Amino acid sequence: MNAKHLGWMKPLLCFVLFLVVAAVVGAGSQLSVLLEAVRSPTLPAPNLTPVASWDSKQNWSKAMTEEFHFKTQGSRTLNIPSSWFMALEEPSDGVFSFLFSGGAKFSSGAYLSRFGFVPQEASEENPLGLPIGFATTHYQNVIGIKNAQTAIGFTCAACHTGQLIHEGERYLIQGGPAHVDLGQLTLAIEAALGQTALSSKLPVLNGKFLRFAKGVLGTEYTDEGIAKLNTDLTNVINELKKEPNGIDVVEGYSRLDALNRIGNQVFALDTGRFENYVNISAPVNYPHIWTSSWFSWVQYDGSIMQPLIRNAGEAMGTAALTNYSAPINEGRFANAVPMMNLHWLESALAGPEQPLDTKSFSGLHSPAWPKAFGDIDEQLAAAGAELYDKHCQACHLPALTKAVERGNDPNSEFWSHFAPIAWYDGDTRRTTTESLLNVKIVHQDYMGTDPGQSNVLALRTINTAASNLNNTPAMGIDIDVCVDQASLLNPKKSQLEQARITDNPFLPYPYALGAVVQLGIDQWFDRQRASEAERLAITTDRPNCLQAGAGYKARPLNGVWATAPFLHNGSVPSLRHLLGNPDKRPTKFLLGDPTFDTKNVGVAVGAVPNTDHNYTTDGLFILDTSIAGNSNAGHEFRDEKVKGRIGPALSDDEVSAIIEFLKTL
Repeated sequence: MNAKHLGWMKPLLCFVLFLVVAAVVGAGSQLSVLLEAVRSPTLPAPNLTPVASWDSKQNWSKAMTEEFHFKTQGSRTLNIPSSWFMALEEPSDGVFSFLFSGGAKFSSGAYLSRFGFVPQEASEENPLGLPIGFATTHYQNVIGIKNAQTAIGFTCAACHTGQLIHEGERYLIQGGPAHVDLGQLTLAIEAALGQTALSSKLPVLNGKFLRFAKGVLGTEYTDEGIAKLNTDLTNVINELKKEPNGIDVVEGYSRLDALNRIGNQVFALDTGRFENYVNISAPVNYPHIWTSSWFSWVQYDGSIMQPLIRNAGEAMGTAALTNYSAPINEGRFANAVPMMNLHWLESALAGPEQPLDTKSFSGLHSPAWPKAFGDIDEQLAAAGAELYDKHCQACHLPALTKAVERGNDPNSEFWSHFAPIAWYDGDTRRTTTESLLNVKIVHQDYMGTDPGQSNVLALRTINTAASNLNNTPAMGIDIDVCVDQASLLNPKKSQLEQARITDNPFLPYPYALGAVVQLGIDQWFDRQRASEAERLAITTDRPNCLQAGAGYKARPLNGVWATAPFLHNGSVPSLRHLLGNPDKRPTKFLLGDPTFDTKNVGVAVGAVPNTDHNYTTDGLFILDTSIAGNSNAGHEFRDEKVKGRIGPALSDDEVSAIIEFLKTL
């Protein structure tokens, strides 16, 4: 049969196949589950833009950078074995067209670049040749498969490696906000699994499944091996379909509702307590992480103090295996998080020196403005420095210029904002031996920005108590953590102090998470027989302090030019939109194209199609700021005395001057 005849035969075959499948589904087959999972999301074209060779002056060696990109944090985020991931084919767009095509691998750099990942060649740190941010972790339990597997998960770099494309070259920003869309990646994996499984149920048209089986099984490609793999594949899909996946606010490219996702993973999916699940509702722009190791508080809402707690919680939230069923004091809360890997990662970010001692940061620096983006107007930047002092310094602290960041200006006022952390253990006042940068937490009522992310920790509660209705045992939380009494328990009292956290049907989310993560860390220390000195070295001598509802953190603005879109929820595309007339901020703009706007400094704003869909027909995400959680209000320079006004209206020349100065930071 020639190609012309095959062209009109395929639609007919698809229609006949649809009738057959529909009949089987009507008879109650498991195919009904598979059919729900086969539709692939619409994605942008592959992005294979070459990486530019430039000196970003970020203070990391090539070897350290690569280790950061691929060092595992023990997660099994994708919940499939690495052998499956490497053997899967990318899903076809048509409902049944996958039965007549295939071969292109899901794991290829070209395909994964469509989700915003940066392709990389195979290397010692990256033996599978996966994009930045992927790693394998051995001996992981995969839901639906009985024996332990080598799993695929994300590294810190998956969310904290930025990219800016300018004139045909890709500029990588180490520690910058990622450009990825994990929601679309999840849908695509489900489609790839669903199409493969559906192929296995259809004699003659099962080529996709057989190619998958050959890739997974290798020398074990036998009838018995194929049958077991077929069963495992169906089981994994069935288990995935059981999990809740509600989304109220679509995240899209460059954003993630990380705090809600972590809470869902730890307290609902991992424990089977699905009453603790909440819908995705408060996406934030992936935060940049240079300098942040030395902040008194991290997270956009300034809710966590100790780096190991933040990092281990994130690893658990990306599905690092955790035991919630062992008896108390016999391994409950033990997890697969490699704490020494997290310690290495944090040490690489922080650097070996105490900043206050050397009046410089010895870890990851903010990136330098690339010369290819255009020369900086030094005279205009000097005018901008004066405007920064007048309008920005009160919240964002004295400017952390490159000279200050690298220790060339020891008399800078910036260093006066470092001090030890103090907290109370009963009546005993304790302090850290190291000094941290006291970042300012600005209340949302003043900022006027979207309250969604701040409300996640302030309002969400977790049920960890026992239930007689379904014979659910208590989780077993019983530990001291450090809390800010002003943030949740007593608004009239502001003091960090140790408090006992125990199981409760309405346990505040930050306390529940801080307690469970601490219990897991303690289990690891006990297994390692770590001394008190070793424990202090890894926890950086900081207490596990938590707070919620205080507002949003106003961090120093070094490198801010490379972190668009702006505000915590990524609702403002450029610095010019952020500092200029707030009424001219776009109500809708597109995310998914990392092309950098060097004039306005941020995301290039193009025409938005008139559609009710969340994505355009070419796969770009439409960020609609009229949706709660996406509001672009607040942090406004205007003359009217309204909520969210932080200063008077700035002229176009003043905005240009401040932007020029921010390029130098």
